Amino acid sequence: MQAKNINPEFANHPFNFYRQQNPEAAMRPAPAICAQYSDLYLEYRRMILKDTGYQLKESAEAFGAHAELINKWMDAEWEGDLIGDQLALWMRQQPNNQGRKLFEQALERGIDSIEDPAPELVSFFEQVDAVPELFDLEKAQRAADLLADLSPLMHYMANSSLIWVSSSVGPVSRMVGATGRFFDVENSLSRFVETSSYVVGDVSAADVFQRNSHCLKTGVRVRLMHSLIRNQVIKSPEKDIIDFAERGHPMSMHISANGGFMFTFYCLAYSAAMGKQYTRENYEDCCELACLIAYINGVDYDWLPKGLEECCLYIDHSLSMCEGLTPFTEDLNKAFYYGIPELLAKRQNSKLLAMGTPISQKILCGINQVAYGTKIFENMPGMPERSSLVFGGFIAAKYLRKFWLALDEKLPFYQQRLIKRRQKHREFSNKKFVSLVAKLMKRTDSKEVSMTYDGHDHSTEQDLKPAQSSQG
Repeated sequence: MQAKNINPEFANHPFNFYRQQNPEAAMRPAPAICAQYSDLYLEYRRMILKDTGYQLKESAEAFGAHAELINKWMDAEWEGDLIGDQLALWMRQQPNNQGRKLFEQALERGIDSIEDPAPELVSFFEQVDAVPELFDLEKAQRAADLLADLSPLMHYMANSSLIWVSSSVGPVSRMVGATGRFFDVENSLSRFVETSSYVVGDVSAADVFQRNSHCLKTGVRVRLMHSLIRNQVIKSPEKDIIDFAERGHPMSMHISANGGFMFTFYCLAYSAAMGKQYTRENYEDCCELACLIAYINGVDYDWLPKGLEECCLYIDHSLSMCEGLTPFTEDLNKAFYYGIPELLAKRQNSKLLAMGTPISQKILCGINQVAYGTKIFENMPGMPERSSLVFGGFIAAKYLRKFWLALDEKLPFYQQRLIKRRQKHREFSNKKFVSLVAKLMKRTDSKEVSMTYDGHDHSTEQDLKPAQSSQG
């Protein structure tokens, strides 16, 4: 498959084809980086899967009984989102930003509102409109309700942990680093707000991913943004960004699927690790929502894991074979642990906040240590010193929360309180969070908090330069 101005290695690599275009072609083996077992996430995998009845695999050989299924998943490491990528390429070819305008019209009013729509738009929205036919939206809604039952603090703690680890290690680190968006925290606030709002507010909405819901529209815009990034990244000759032979596609379908589980299943597991008890049905509902998000991210439906057992296997295998540190890890850790607290103190012009920055760094570090254990922190560059006192505080909070949750269920009017809390969570996460960030950062009239999800509409290969220059 040839494309103009594309990285020649990517264009000519023997494993570069889309499964949809070559359904009869031989299965592609796992890229080198995904073919070796690592215990980096072992403690985290135990935490995530301990209540599901799934038997954890602690070696590459242990996955052997599931080779056929895993090989199919690994095949997707070589390809991105064909339909989304074709739409992104078409959109860039349209004059006067007309492509974005037509995309937004189809998203808001349906593809039938456009006279003689381009085939790329038609194919894209055929996928979007198929959601109710492919997924059980009642199960997905129950999962969204579970996430809304978390306090906003617990939900944001879980997602802060996820955003850190996914942005610091593994293939997501490579892509976040390649775009250079998070190195300069002051100039990446819009992306941070968009991400946080989507992965907390939208995935726990009361009308989760229904056709005309705000959350589905946001998810579709995020998918397009990923394809616009991918459209530029695959042109890069930089080995740290795209080493197709060793790592597969830099923004593969397999990687995209992980996002669905991160923002649902993983959050529930984090809450369980902090004292809440969940049932097998709860985790099954989360799997439905996770796969729905992955589909909206551009993952082929037939490729997705089906049922709780397959989803647990997918999570276990993905984290067992995940790339560790990348050339961007140190700078991304510095941005997360140092940049965010320092930016808050600067924007508030507060000496008190500046003095408290070391404390906030230790709190951020404590959140992650509780979630991921100690293994992942070994030899991790760019992080502040860990505090055993903060870690101990989270352990104490776990038992206090467990006691309170058990007591709360026994007190009268529990269901009424639960409904009110769920409503308040959604009001905060979907409406008030962005306003709070704007006030904290003193940017109420800024594009930094405009939530447009169009930051890559006009990006070019040159936008990769900040990431490259930061590496010297």
